[in-house]
Amino acid sequence: MVFRLYQFTAIDVLTKLRVLYIHPSPSSRNGAAFLIQCLRQFPFAIKAVQTDNGGEFLGSFQKLCEQKELPQFFIHPRQAQENSYVERSHGTDEREFYQRGNLRQSLSAMRQRIKWWETIYNEVRPHQALNMLTPKEYLDSWQTGRMPTKDVITLQT
Repeated sequence: MVFRLYQFTAIDVLTKLRVLYIHPSPSSRNGAAFLIQCLRQFPFAIKAVQTDNGGEFLGSFQKLCEQKELPQFFIHPRQAQENSYVERSHGTDEREFYQRGNLRQSLSAMRQRIKWWETIYNEVRPHQALNMLTPKEYLDSWQTGRMPTKDVITLQT
């Protein structure tokens, strides 16, 4: 018997803070349950969500977005680069979590393990994109106004 689990990932593009959860299927009900978890867990208000076009982000998920008055934006079909923050973090998950033997044989064990990894990612692991701060440290600096500034700003065209 094949044992399949699905990782749901939400990432804040400014701080790189993430919420992770494992579900047994990518249903819209599970997507909505994940959104509720994100609303509870992120230490700030969520203003909008961007998703791919998977079925888990339709139906119940869309209805919940409407109820919570959260605008939902979709990436273009087959344009994963438009979801680069999540795609990049999934690459990190693959290299630093899954390939290091963190798969478990039960849903409850995987949920415990993914929460452990979420804590490592958010509070222990420094991020190059955040000037070697953890997402939690970056958020704390941003909230207290102690954000380091750069001498040069690079504009992309």
